Amino acid sequence: MSLPKVQIINHLLQKHVPGTVATSRFMTEHGVSKVMASQYVSSDWLERIGRGAYIRTGDKVDWQGALYSMQTQLNLSVHVGGLTALRLKGLGHYLPFTKETVYLFSDGREHLPAWFNNYQWSDTISHHNGALFELPARTLLSAHAHKSFEILISSPERAAFEMLSLVKTNDDFDAAMTVYEGLGRLRPRATQPLLEACGSVKVKRLFLWMAKHFDHPWLAHVDLSDVDLGKGKRMIYSGGKLDKEYLITVPKKSEIDDV
Repeated sequence: MSLPKVQIINHLLQKHVPGTVATSRFMTEHGVSKVMASQYVSSDWLERIGRGAYIRTGDKVDWQGALYSMQTQLNLSVHVGGLTALRLKGLGHYLPFTKETVYLFSDGREHLPAWFNNYQWSDTISHHNGALFELPARTLLSAHAHKSFEILISSPERAAFEMLSLVKTNDDFDAAMTVYEGLGRLRPRATQPLLEACGSVKVKRLFLWMAKHFDHPWLAHVDLSDVDLGKGKRMIYSGGKLDKEYLITVPKKSEIDDV
C-alpha cells in the first residue's frame, strides 16, 4: 500500500472513536473513498459489518457504539428511551431480569440504516419512530457514558412517556405499573412540557392516572390547564374498570393488589 494511503488510514483511525462504527459518511469526510475503503478491508485495516459501515479490525462494537455513530455521524434523532433509559438511570430494576430488549426511539418517521438493522447484536433491538411529542428533536435527552464515548438517552420524565406509549396488553400495563411506582422523584419542570406536547391522549391519561394512583408528590406541581386530555373513553386494560376521572379502563383493585 502506498505511503499516502497509509497516512490517510492512520489519520482516519486517529479520528475514529474505538468501539464505534465508521460510516461511509465519516469515511468520506476524512478522505476515504469507497474504493480505498475496500482496499483497507483487503489489507486487514478495517472490517465491513454491512453496507456503508466499518469497524477497526479486531475491535469489539456493541449496539451502543453503533448508536453513537448514528447520532454523531449520521445526525439521526434515534436515542435510547422507554424502559431501557429508565434502567440506565437506575429506575427500571424493579422488573425481573430477562434477556434484555433495547428500546430505541426516533423523533418522527426515521429509518435506521440497513447495516444496523441487519447486524446480530447481543441484545434484541426494538425501534419505535413517530412523533410522540411536538417538540424540537432531542428535547430532554441527556448524555450517558459508555466505554470511551457518550450516547444520548431520554430523561426519566421522557422515558416514562415512551414506556407508556408501548402499553398494548394487560401484561404491559402491569409491568409499566411496577416501574412507574419507583418514579416518585420526576421533575415537574420537565414533566410539564411533555404533558403539553404529547400527542397521545391515551399516554397522557395513563401517565396522570399512575401518578395519582401512586400518590407521587411531584404531581401536585404540574399544571393541567394547558394539557389536552381529549374526549371520550379509552380502552387500555382489558376486563378492567373505568376510571371516571381520566376515562380509561384500569385494573380492578383486586388485580392491582396482585401486581
